[in-house]
Amino acid sequence: MSARLRTVLIVAASLLISAALAFAITGAWPGSEKSTDSAVTQPAGQASVKLAADEKRVLLSELGLVCISCRAAVGSALDKVDGVKSYSIDVEQDWAVVIYKTGQTSPKTIKEAIVNGGYKVGGVRELD
Repeated sequence: MSARLRTVLIVAASLLISAALAFAITGAWPGSEKSTDSAVTQPAGQASVKLAADEKRVLLSELGLVCISCRAAVGSALDKVDGVKSYSIDVEQDWAVVIYKTGQTSPKTIKEAIVNGGYKVGGVRELD
């Protein structure tokens, strides 16, 4: 087996393992959204999502996401924050939209969870 073919096989196996790990961590295949709220997937469509009186939505951008494993890691960090109702993470656009309960958490706490998970947060903007 040539060195080039061996390298290609190793990269392919690594990608497959990353996808399997992302599935094991999030319970969803990479690229699918955790949120049951389909309008949460794009900031442009945020106005159509009806929030409860004690809920707000925040856009966190410039996270440094480069792969599905990054998405899984940020999702895992958000899962640990009490008060996060749902979220959507877009690796290609490098952002996350989070719906949270105002009495239980804040954008600052959500940002800290992502940063403590090893990612940066370049921008935080309340959408509501």
